[in-house]
Amino acid sequence: METTNLALRDIERYLQTTGKRGAMVLSLLGRLNSHFAAIVETEVGRELLSLDIARTEELLIKIYEETATEEEKAEFRYLKKIRLPRQIELIKTYLDKLKEVKEKALNAV
Repeated sequence: METTNLALRDIERYLQTTGKRGAMVLSLLGRLNSHFAAIVETEVGRELLSLDIARTEELLIKIYEETATEEEKAEFRYLKKIRLPRQIELIKTYLDKLKEVKEKALNAV
């Protein structure tokens, strides 16, 4: 439960510094996949998604400010529609299998 409290403080701090643009980024990421919140709370999920999330944020800000090139818009669409959902599903599968292995190991003891 403590990780959830830390995550909420981090989100509040993020929104205080980024304002409306930050809220748009969080909204986008939340809509990507129903498992996003659970995955980003894990160390593995944070590490694997951190670069893609940072790049998505950079691109969304450029799009919002209408300074993005066509290549940047295409990269944003790729991250949003293909890469992030695929990464989230892969991490979710990994975490589910890891949990399954741990449960089997505990039951075998």
